[in-house]
Amino acid sequence: MTRRLGLTLAAAVLCVTTAGSVRAQAKPEFVRPPYAGAYEPQGIDERGLWMELDEGERALRDSPLVVGDPRLHDWVRSVLCKAVGFDRCQATRIYLVRDDSFNATMAPNGLMHVHLGLLARLHSEAELAVILAHEFAHFELRHSLYDFRNRRKGSDIIAWISLAGVATSQSTSAIQNGVVAGLFRFNRAQETAADLLAAAYVRASPYRLRASAPWRRLLEEDEALRSERKARKVRRYYPYVTDTHPTNLQRIAYFSVLEAEAGTRGDDGAEAYREVTNAIIGDLFAGLVKGNEFGAVDYVIRARGDALGWNGRLLAMRGELYRSRATPRDLSTAQAFFERATGYRDAPAEAWRGLGLTALRLGETAVGRSALAEYLKRAPRANDAGAIRLLLED
Repeated sequence: MTRRLGLTLAAAVLCVTTAGSVRAQAKPEFVRPPYAGAYEPQGIDERGLWMELDEGERALRDSPLVVGDPRLHDWVRSVLCKAVGFDRCQATRIYLVRDDSFNATMAPNGLMHVHLGLLARLHSEAELAVILAHEFAHFELRHSLYDFRNRRKGSDIIAWISLAGVATSQSTSAIQNGVVAGLFRFNRAQETAADLLAAAYVRASPYRLRASAPWRRLLEEDEALRSERKARKVRRYYPYVTDTHPTNLQRIAYFSVLEAEAGTRGDDGAEAYREVTNAIIGDLFAGLVKGNEFGAVDYVIRARGDALGWNGRLLAMRGELYRSRATPRDLSTAQAFFERATGYRDAPAEAWRGLGLTALRLGETAVGRSALAEYLKRAPRANDAGAIRLLLED
């Protein structure tokens, strides 16, 4: 994080802390209210929405994009249940989706998506808990449903305003823009409310409140990508009128205050998070490595390694990232990562594959052939085993 960004965050947190310190001292500890149960649709429009959501879930259930590992699914559900309470989490159906974005969503009928890109960027169960609790807060506060109604009303109002403008030969664009801006403000208010309720849920759970760290890392990931692409860095302190979420800086500011209030009570769950996600490193990072955001992905891998410890699989993924860019300098760096990876007991066979192909590209024929032979020994039925054998016969 740059010094300028650090000073900006410190100033923002200080301002929010000063404004809310008196109220915070008198604030009672949050206790979850009794769960009222899942909401049932009312009226034709809502029942139609539920039917569409149910149909979409049936298609999603059999989609190859859904991760079918029951142990991973049960672990994510256990984090949600600890965060919001076991009575509440029974209303949800969780699907782990092969998507590289930092995202999770929840529909008004209890359907929750959790993207693998989210799991790749988090470092503890406590961080995952607050993200899942945020989505559940949207569900319990019925934000998706209110948003559905609000957009229906907003589109109706805009249509009537347009007709009135035609009838009176007057421009109504300013009024329509005001209605649209109001819809986006409504969404930002929802996001903030969900953040605050999620923080309260986690404070009442076994977890320590660790809500600001993911948003700090998202800022640093964006900085890494901009730096690699030589893009001009424009720091946004306040949302634009069309933004549907608070800015990352705003979230860091108010979450930092809440974390200071909560103190260090609770468990981070970092060890459990490392153990579970290390087993699926390939799934978490394969799509990211194949993408076109080298600087951002290198930051994400490096941040995880520094926080949770390096292992053979993570080093092999970083080596593959550098090998894919394939400049001479990158190939030398990739070779070093692959060599380090092969020194770990958990090194995947792909570490020797990467080492061999990289060494061959660098003209180190003996090293490359030896590494590829070891790859075939460890993965004789790999999809590319035939191609590698032909390469060694040359």
